[in-house]
Amino acid sequence: MNVDPLPIAPSAEDFRALARSSPWRFTTLHFTHRRQRAGGSAPDGKPVEGWLDRSVGRVTVRTSRGLEANDGVPYSTSSVLMVESGTAPPYTPEPPVELVLRPDGLVARRPEGWHIEHGDPMWQDYLWTAMLDPLELSYGVGIDDVEATTVRGRPTWVATCRPLTGKGEEWEGGYDPRCGCCPLLDSAVSRLVEYEPQDPTLSDSEFPTTYRVHLDVQTGIVVDLTPLDGMGGTSLTNEIHGVEEWP
Repeated sequence: MNVDPLPIAPSAEDFRALARSSPWRFTTLHFTHRRQRAGGSAPDGKPVEGWLDRSVGRVTVRTSRGLEANDGVPYSTSSVLMVESGTAPPYTPEPPVELVLRPDGLVARRPEGWHIEHGDPMWQDYLWTAMLDPLELSYGVGIDDVEATTVRGRPTWVATCRPLTGKGEEWEGGYDPRCGCCPLLDSAVSRLVEYEPQDPTLSDSEFPTTYRVHLDVQTGIVVDLTPLDGMGGTSLTNEIHGVEEWP
């Protein structure tokens, strides 16, 4: 299948497409995860070494306590239909799983709820799975100042991301994290979605409203996440050591 090159100067929509694409850009990953501030998965702020093998649905993590291995929901044998245009095939009563690709190979549309049955194994919390498959950055998020750059020697796309509220009290169309308890963009918006205005922390804390987010171009995972304002929030890094090189 011929694939167009990725854009040299990515747009906000290109960034969203990359955020949707991680499950289809790699199978195995070796990396070190670090938490910089409140939030994140690394205990006590210490770095942990991780290996993800999507072919068997397993994540292995080395911490100061030793090795831990978690198996996720078994991967389905259902086929994935690759579509090269921006439109899906006509609807049928029992349609195949649809993965709509852009000409450059990034995902234009992925099957709704795909991560529920096929998502990566979780280690400690859903922030772990969100950073490895940052779908939640592809909708309900204002994206500005997109640039192509490098992080730790690897090509990345970086953008300023602002979680948006939805319309009215139903939060429809707003930021919808994988889990409201551990979102990538921890903010008043994410707290309102999860806990509604009754959340006591909303009255005494100044949460970040914007983040600077780097996505690794090859894999689509979050490799750097930093609040640009406010207090607290989520701040983390993932240093990639190898892709498709393990086991």
